[in-house]
Amino acid sequence: MQACPGSGRPTPALVLSPPAVERVRSGEVLRILAIGSSSTAGAGASRPEMTYPAQLARRLVEALGEGTIEITNAGLNGESAPATLKRLDAFLAQGDKPDLVLWQVGTNDVIFGGTPERLRALVRQGLEATAKADVATTIIDQQYFPLILDVAKYERFVAAVDEVAVERKAPLLRRYAMMKQWASDDPESFKGLFAWDRFHMNDTGYACLAEQLAGTIAAAVRAARAPVAASPPPARPQVPQR
Repeated sequence: MQACPGSGRPTPALVLSPPAVERVRSGEVLRILAIGSSSTAGAGASRPEMTYPAQLARRLVEALGEGTIEITNAGLNGESAPATLKRLDAFLAQGDKPDLVLWQVGTNDVIFGGTPERLRALVRQGLEATAKADVATTIIDQQYFPLILDVAKYERFVAAVDEVAVERKAPLLRRYAMMKQWASDDPESFKGLFAWDRFHMNDTGYACLAEQLAGTIAAAVRAARAPVAASPPPARPQVPQR
């Protein structure tokens, strides 16, 4: 398979919250919530096992071992940010809330007549909610696809998501920029990311998305597993010699 867009580039750093670190160190399963619209639900995939959350789960099990992670795919086709935010709030209110949220956001907000200002406010609200719940969050911004009619307008929505992620210091997978660069560098190979509608990704596209996320999540789990260095004993006071 052609190397995925962004391969070889640094992935966004991720630090798990203290409660999640404690769960990892005690050998409990790390609960990951993948939430968003069709890119998360897996429209265009050949079968459920080829959605990006399913492919991500397999990569993480390979990297970290069986019984270490659990991914819930909470994607809904056609959903925009206001509805996703309500569902995110519900997940955060549960007793077994997630340890990590992967929030794919923004594509349908362009298509269905939202505004960059509204999207910016919704992403900020969601990140404030996950911070209050002490849940680490990675944002996945909009995808680039061949049929964008007004690129300048679309990119204002992309910028709205990116600005809030930077403002809130949330890890951000800049999917749009990576895919747009790949379309420029290798147009023929880029076409191989999409299903028949040239909008939704196919198995290969979802594999690339999973690949981009797997490294940073595995690194965060390994960092959480690392033993904490013991503090040196306090220095004994020097007694003056007579």
